[in-house]
Amino acid sequence: MRLQNFLRVETVACAAFALVLGAAVLRPLAPAAEPSRLATIDLEKTYNSIQRYSDVQTRIKKLAEDLEKQVEAAEAAVKDLEAELDSFQPGSDAQAAAVQKLQAAVGELRAQQQFANAKIELERARALRDTYVAIKDAARRFAEREGYDYILLDDSLPEMDPANAAKTMQQISARRFIFANHKSDVTDALIAFMNEDWKAASGG
Repeated sequence: MRLQNFLRVETVACAAFALVLGAAVLRPLAPAAEPSRLATIDLEKTYNSIQRYSDVQTRIKKLAEDLEKQVEAAEAAVKDLEAELDSFQPGSDAQAAAVQKLQAAVGELRAQQQFANAKIELERARALRDTYVAIKDAARRFAEREGYDYILLDDSLPEMDPANAAKTMQQISARRFIFANHKSDVTDALIAFMNEDWKAASGG
């Protein structure tokens, strides 16, 4: 009796296992995930080819020229005051006053030079940052339009500067791409996309 019960339980267990196994075999396989679509861009070429950055560079150049004129005017004032010193009697109150005036002019010149250098450097850094933000935003919108999942910077393109072994190794270690097929490059398309945007935003 016990043997019959044992065989009955074992038969039921085998049948249940067969049903589970059959369901697993007959269950349709989940569709394979589609591979991600990747593209690359040459960042340096993008910077140098978009009208937005070119316009900003033109504005910075104009600002630098205006600041240079102010520095030159301050330099001319210092030279004029230096020339006037010879016309005063040594040790006179007039000479002392002229010396003070010259010292003030020299201080103004140095302040003008420092301000001009700092202002231009700030504007160049701001232009790089703002343009990078614009490139990121444009790359996102371009990727959404064209169906790309990722747009990566192809850092295998720029030449390395073999200054010394340590710096060369740093440049090699900093790179993430060994090779990228040129067919995946969308730099020109992104540049055209951004230039159209800039033209529309500028009312062109």
